[in-house]
Amino acid sequence: MKNKILINASNLHSGGGVQVAASFVTELMHLKIHDLEIDIAISSEIKDMVKLNHETLDSKISIIEANTYGLSALTSDFNLTAKNYNLTFTIFGPNYLRVQKGIQIVGFAQLWIIDKSAYHILGKTEAIKTRLKFFIQSLFFRRADKLIVELDHVKDGVIKAGIAKPENIDVVYNCISSLYFDPVIWEPLKKPISKRKFSIGFLGRDYPHKNTNLITEIRRILAQNHAIDVDFFVTLNDSEWAAKSDFFKKSTINVGPLSVAQCPSFYQAMDAVIFPSLLECFSATPLEAMAMQKPLFASDRGFVRDVCGDFAWYFDPLNAESAADVIAKYITQRHGKDQGRLAAAREHVLNFSNARQRAESYLNIMRKALAEKP
Repeated sequence: MKNKILINASNLHSGGGVQVAASFVTELMHLKIHDLEIDIAISSEIKDMVKLNHETLDSKISIIEANTYGLSALTSDFNLTAKNYNLTFTIFGPNYLRVQKGIQIVGFAQLWIIDKSAYHILGKTEAIKTRLKFFIQSLFFRRADKLIVELDHVKDGVIKAGIAKPENIDVVYNCISSLYFDPVIWEPLKKPISKRKFSIGFLGRDYPHKNTNLITEIRRILAQNHAIDVDFFVTLNDSEWAAKSDFFKKSTINVGPLSVAQCPSFYQAMDAVIFPSLLECFSATPLEAMAMQKPLFASDRGFVRDVCGDFAWYFDPLNAESAADVIAKYITQRHGKDQGRLAAAREHVLNFSNARQRAESYLNIMRKALAEKP
């Protein structure tokens, strides 16, 4: 009798987790899996991204549309079916499902739990609420039999925090979507970008740790100290944009949220990409920028250097002058003369990891866990 597996992506509704899950599901649809019976629970957002072809779908793989939201998953109808598997793999946790038997494997991507360095950017009340939220999440992560992380520094942090033992943590490198290497499926932006100046793009949500307010100060310092006027483009949704200050709105141009297939077109329209994040387990943005052969101005943090090596232009994400100096130096000295470095950066991305390798790594971790079960 084959082992029955649940791949749980019912809890993923926004951000990079949706992209990872969609990519994994897409790869599973092209793999022949003979030793496992797999049910994949995907949220509505993931379903919208994945082109499901049930005619070519392996007969041992079933797709279930299910939506769970945080702690409310504990009492969701989905729990009724989530108890009947030999193994449950939640692509990114915590797993709030009340799984009573079988092995639990959970993806860990909550760096706020193991790195406290960004709490200072929150107000006192918000910091307390955030600490409580992630403390509760940490308790659920501790329930897992195995954790999967995306970079080695995250594994080290999880071990140091006492959330899991080294032998119960696997590292599976993230990667960018294969669509970046297939221009035929790129989609245009809803409105073409009219370029007047050197254009720098920020692609992502406006989470606190993304540090987007630094952009306004960078632009001001570039003009004031370096006599350089640039355009910063952002991709915020309506509620995020409405919450920004008037100064931010005057300092940036918002093109609105993008579909995954529109992202290459956004990068293509930019002269460079900025990534000022304070905290990440992993973000695909740096790899995407390099794949599109765009200069990357990025936070000088381990989570970026682990991925980008020497191919990014680094600055202190807590110091707008540092960022402005790096950008000004690039514009005045390297812009238009950097083709060799940008080509090498793209080659680095090609060799970093790919979606097929990631999918096979996930499957092999599941197989190993089942084989080791007493």
